[in-house]
Amino acid sequence: MDEIEVGMNPKDPILSDEFDGINLKRGQTGVFDLEDLVDLLRRENSRDIFVAAVPKEINYVEHICVVSARSKRHLQALAEFVRKVYKRKCHKSDHIPRLEGKDSDEWIALDLGNIALHIFSEKTRKVYDLETLWSVGADYDKQISSKNDVIDILENYSSYLKDLKPLA
Repeated sequence: MDEIEVGMNPKDPILSDEFDGINLKRGQTGVFDLEDLVDLLRRENSRDIFVAAVPKEINYVEHICVVSARSKRHLQALAEFVRKVYKRKCHKSDHIPRLEGKDSDEWIALDLGNIALHIFSEKTRKVYDLETLWSVGADYDKQISSKNDVIDILENYSSYLKDLKPLA
């Protein structure tokens, strides 16, 4: 009996692995090293990737990453795929991230342990403007009077965002 190689006949479908080109090895600083997450987000066509280091005294995450999705469907698919890759990379002792805002049309967040990932619609991203909060800092924010105020705000960051709802 002859062996048939899949994909060799022009009529056969070419099977591809959805994880081709993705580093599936667990990172050194967390399940995702920052570079691997950014590569994945680029591959999945997210827009305007923003990354900022979180001050060590916050004890929340090492980095925050904010991206835009093209549509509601893209937003949901991007979050699910990042979570799926996370599951392939993680150790049994790593927590599996929940999709915060998974029913939202405008925003989904994942706590990846060392990285907080926020995926926004372009419209909602402009409204919440997390880039300014994380890049300009308290020295330029007239509403914050001391470093302790900054630490208090950032420590409660996730609780501020947990109730985020779409505007429309």
